[in-house]
Amino acid sequence: MTESTMNRTALILGATGAVGKELLKDVLKNGSYTKVISVGRRQVQLDDSIPQDKLVQKTIDFEKLDECRENFRNVNDVFCCLGTTRADAGSNENFKRIDQEYVVDSARIIAEENKPAEGGANALAPVHYLYCSTMGSNKDSMFLYPRTKGETEEALSETGFERVSIFKPAFLRPVEPRARPRLAEYIGLTVFTPINRLFNLGGIISTQTVGKAMHKVAEDISIKPTDTTLIQESRIGTFVSRFVNSDIQKIGGGTTK
Repeated sequence: MTESTMNRTALILGATGAVGKELLKDVLKNGSYTKVISVGRRQVQLDDSIPQDKLVQKTIDFEKLDECRENFRNVNDVFCCLGTTRADAGSNENFKRIDQEYVVDSARIIAEENKPAEGGANALAPVHYLYCSTMGSNKDSMFLYPRTKGETEEALSETGFERVSIFKPAFLRPVEPRARPRLAEYIGLTVFTPINRLFNLGGIISTQTVGKAMHKVAEDISIKPTDTTLIQESRIGTFVSRFVNSDIQKIGGGTTK
């Protein structure tokens, strides 16, 4: 292992969520990072089977991100699994604030705090930013959820990172019960799981598979989307890759049934 692959720091946003926690566990168990920082509104509860000697947990107020800049410095790979639903947020405005503004505002600060010493004001931060979005995200959608995700993807592509990887998983199957059960998710999984299995639709994916795929792409930048048209360079020069559900499934090595 070379020095360039050692002494690396991972930052995880949203590690208390269904995908974020599985990602954190995989990074701590199988990652090569010397430091793993979890930043969120509350700390993550992990059992003793998960090594935690490299883990640093920071609790922050996302409404006061500028006061938390020191938590975002000197990082190499940033995993963002922040997200909510319209039902959990309580209103369209709260949904966009949590699902989009928290993501984009924290990304902007991370880019600013990790700019290279040389290169000028327009230099890209040498950071790989990995974002968990959703299948069907589209900034031009008439529906709130996919439109918000699509707008967020576009904003992240122009934030100022050298590399951005966007993951677009299908219907998520949580490994652990959610802290706040989601009725729509429960009904959807109950109804769709047998149909998905019967017709091999590949429309359900485990949160563990998504977490593992995000981690593998971070630690091996040679992994690329199967469809090369999903690899693009943004207006500011960011290398952007979009991984669809079939890619995530293949990389993460799970099951869609």
